[in-house]
Amino acid sequence: MISVADVERWADATRARAEAKTALIDQATALHTEGHPWRALHRPGYRRHQEDLQRAERQAATIRTYQPNVVPGLLQIAGYVRAVLDVNAFGREDPADAVKARVERQAILYDDAKSFAFVITEAALRWRLCPLAVHLAQLDRIASLATLPNVSVGIIPWAAVAPVPPSNMFVAFDDSLVLVESLHGEQALKEQGDIARYLAQFERLDALAYHDDEARTVLDRIVADLRGMGD
Repeated sequence: MISVADVERWADATRARAEAKTALIDQATALHTEGHPWRALHRPGYRRHQEDLQRAERQAATIRTYQPNVVPGLLQIAGYVRAVLDVNAFGREDPADAVKARVERQAILYDDAKSFAFVITEAALRWRLCPLAVHLAQLDRIASLATLPNVSVGIIPWAAVAPVPPSNMFVAFDDSLVLVESLHGEQALKEQGDIARYLAQFERLDALAYHDDEARTVLDRIVADLRGMGD
């Protein structure tokens, strides 16, 4: 497809009227944006969408994920996956297969040829979707995966001053695709200008996050607080 930048250059070169240029840019941008409601994505079965995500992950060398609400899918344990599915009430014919489909994707984390960067808010790590034992096991899983050499886990603590606009969860595959999730569904962005904005947003968010030992300190504090509260 023609890029939005090429459309803009063509409009300038042909001295298109301002309203015509705007309309052409809007049409080109729409061609590079795909919107899919969750009910459509999961109608063939939950596994189908997970396999689509798996293909995108296999094709990318660097995957960046920002998650302000829940644990990112690639880091979720089976019990947490089941809780997410139950809360969202996705139509699925086989709950066990749905959980398996998401967990199967996580094998790619052990591919040293790929790089994964996760930025998660402290609020997402504290948000309880499941029993305490499952939640604690989930936090332990995150701490374990963060030790992989190709995996970076950044946590934005509650105390951080965040001078960036809030945004929904998104994941960037190299500089070729960004998926943005909302309550309604998922948007696939392929226009370079849009992708660049999300990559810049990720860098700003990552700069706010704690990493390595500091991130582990945040995780330990969350675990201690949860244990003190009981189930």
